[in-house]
Amino acid sequence: SEMCIRDSLHGEEEAPPPSAAQLPRRSRDRVDVRGFLLGLLRKGETPALALILGETAIVDRDVEASLGSARDRYRVDQKRVNLTDPWAVAEALARAAEAPYHMVALVRGGGEGLEALDRPEVWEAVASCPKPVVVALGHAANTLWVEGLADAAFPTPTALGHFLKEAVETLEQEKEAAKLSELLERAQAEARTAQAERDRLKERLAQLEREPALLHQEVARLRRGLALWRWAALLALAVATLLLLARG
Repeated sequence: SEMCIRDSLHGEEEAPPPSAAQLPRRSRDRVDVRGFLLGLLRKGETPALALILGETAIVDRDVEASLGSARDRYRVDQKRVNLTDPWAVAEALARAAEAPYHMVALVRGGGEGLEALDRPEVWEAVASCPKPVVVALGHAANTLWVEGLADAAFPTPTALGHFLKEAVETLEQEKEAAKLSELLERAQAEARTAQAERDRLKERLAQLEREPALLHQEVARLRRGLALWRWAALLALAVATLLLLARG
């Protein structure tokens, strides 16, 4: 019960290390966070993240710095809380889950006090969160149980920022590949049209070579046309000469 958990937090004896069997069951399947973000970005949406961090922490700067030019593709709202208070962290997670966010991120820099984030209250809040939860707790020495309950875990807030940026870069690469594919298809279509015209002309030439009479007829037609134009020109010249003589 809640009373028992609170008593265990304030008891004099150190609580024994938890086991996987003591962890709460997840209320939903694990989310592929990368695929989830790419799905939002492909639809033209702006992924909204609730960034839960310490009251005086500056790790948000690490996240934003590593996001770089991709920063404007996300909405990131800070939710500051006392990270040494497991109940406050759990409450912040619950509030963020009810707010209009696509994902919740629990971030913290390195240092002492990480055990406060690996308590039953936080486990339960992460396991029961209907939104995808990612954690970036700034440590590398030990794996926390809360990381196994989250949908994705990163060693540092900077790594989280790089992950978010990589999703945007992947989308841009997909768009560029689609443009190149469209240009290639257009070039291939034009090449097929040119090849068809070339084949038609080759066939016409072969036909004329096979049937000399057709070739002679074509040449004769052209000669007749030239003769008519020659006679028309001579007639026009004669008429012009007569008019000049008559005027003189």
